[in-house]
Amino acid sequence: MKHLIYLSIIALICSSNPSFSQNINIPADSVTNLLCKKWEMDYVIANGMKIDRMPGAAEMNYEFNKDKTFVLTGNGSMKAKGTWSYDQNKKLIKLTLNGRSNISIISLTDGQLEILADTKAATPDDPTPIQMFYKISTK
Repeated sequence: MKHLIYLSIIALICSSNPSFSQNINIPADSVTNLLCKKWEMDYVIANGMKIDRMPGAAEMNYEFNKDKTFVLTGNGSMKAKGTWSYDQNKKLIKLTLNGRSNISIISLTDGQLEILADTKAATPDDPTPIQMFYKISTK
């Protein structure tokens, strides 16, 4: 059951195409310093409800590197590599995974990362966006 939930979340992210504006108001040279860390999921907001990560729930963690790559890891042996890019004019950090640029970081601060998954393409009957909040990993 955990694997089904985990695969569903990955499918939503990989098949979505966010078109929301970004909220990253920091200098370009600060983006790398704030972003390039290991991040673990803290909680999710879906349909306006905060959902804390439950013990034993599927994990989706990121590690961002200064060479503009990242690794997405999950429970077990799940591991995916991608790239990230920052457009200072658009205040946008795009994550490209499996050739698709469909994940956006909409907020980045010293200690919190917010990713938006627009679910319109994955779930046309319920296109509610999902906000995923990450904190710096302690592992």
